[in-house]
Amino acid sequence: MLILDLVINEVAVGKLAARGISPLEVEQVIANDPSVDDNPEPRVPGSKAMIGPTDAARFLTLILQPDEDSATRWHLMTGWESSTRQIHAFHRDR
Repeated sequence: MLILDLVINEVAVGKLAARGISPLEVEQVIANDPSVDDNPEPRVPGSKAMIGPTDAARFLTLILQPDEDSATRWHLMTGWESSTRQIHAFHRDR
């Protein structure tokens, strides 16, 4: 999955802020070789679940939606601190 352009709209920023997550941490997860799978509970076809660490080793789960017009532009929908189960799955897949 190639992300050349990540769109984080005001709604997503609000969802992240409510969970104590900054847009900078989202960028760090993307840069730190996250695991990416199909979203197990998609509201939008083609959406992905991304799990990975920030530079401070905080694991986040991010939900990204593909852009209709660009294969390399993705839209962040929401994110949260990864569960223990999600972190174990990340390490298992390495």
